[in-house]
Amino acid sequence: MMELINQFQTWISQNPITASIFKYLVWVIAILIAVQVFRKLLKKKLPDSVTRYKSQKGVEIIGYIFIIFLSITYFTGNITDFTIAIGLLSAGVAITLQELFLSIAGSLYIFFVKVYKPGDRIEINGIKGDVIDIDSIYTTMMEIGEWVSTDNYSGRIVKLSNAFVFKGPIYNFSQDFPFIWMNLIYQFIINQMWLSLKKLSLTLLKKSYLTMSISQKATGKM
Repeated sequence: MMELINQFQTWISQNPITASIFKYLVWVIAILIAVQVFRKLLKKKLPDSVTRYKSQKGVEIIGYIFIIFLSITYFTGNITDFTIAIGLLSAGVAITLQELFLSIAGSLYIFFVKVYKPGDRIEINGIKGDVIDIDSIYTTMMEIGEWVSTDNYSGRIVKLSNAFVFKGPIYNFSQDFPFIWMNLIYQFIINQMWLSLKKLSLTLLKKSYLTMSISQKATGKM
């Protein structure tokens, strides 16, 4: 056992760069595991879905900040003799994974600027739907429209890259309103029945409005 430890120490002393990269990867994996553990604890401890969601996203963002800080301090402090090589490697990784980095930046932008949140109805990159979840890379939506008439659900779940928040307009249908604007079209046959149908339609609309008003008041009191 002692011989293996001595061999490992000798290997570290002979390969300081590889050992430093290995230690860095260990720290990154440890941070990612800690983030997942905290997310699971918050899921168990926080009953309110909104508070739980924001807390989990906050922990995830803090984890990314720690990894970025660790990367800056670790590499600039220990591999100073290989600045050019690391710079070229970083440039290559940035070009290859630019969409991934842009998606992570988009998730931070969505979280802090509050472009949209789960429950909002949005249209982005030509896709319309209700936001289900926002993670560090994707926004998950329940699609509406497309091959289905009016604004009914199409039955498809869409995962859209967060990078699209920087690439075009975002239409939010419910951010500043407690309701969603919709266009309802009724077709009546012009005969003796149309007056009764008109009366019935107005009655249903009034009941819907009253139900929505009562729901809003109850939500405000909670």
